Amino acid sequence: MEGKKGAAASSQGFPRRYRLGANRNYRYVYRKGKSYPSRNLVLVYLKGKELRIGFSVSSKVGNAVARNRIRRILREDVRRMRDRLKCGKYILVARTSIVNVPHMEITQEVRSLLARAKLLKEEC
Repeated sequence: MEGKKGAAASSQGFPRRYRLGANRNYRYVYRKGKSYPSRNLVLVYLKGKELRIGFSVSSKVGNAVARNRIRRILREDVRRMRDRLKCGKYILVARTSIVNVPHMEITQEVRSLLARAKLLKEEC
């Protein structure tokens, strides 16, 4: 029973191979990458050979429950669009105004931000 649960969770989850990982990777992308701002999010992108994605939600954004909710929403939105993203390193940074924004608006903003940055529809 446990094997089935683990297999289903991994196919729907956000695999480790797509995560940005260590703090040094975040610092590198912040330093070398290009940023694309929007009302509630900032996208930092750096060209690369493989797809890596990170999420940053500051403690200024709200309490732990709110920050984790936002992180889960962003992770789910990117997971669904993962196949349509160009290769490279991405960081999605949440601004403080995102706390009271509904999920659908966040999803729409992520899509429009990626489209404006011309980071959709290319094979790795």
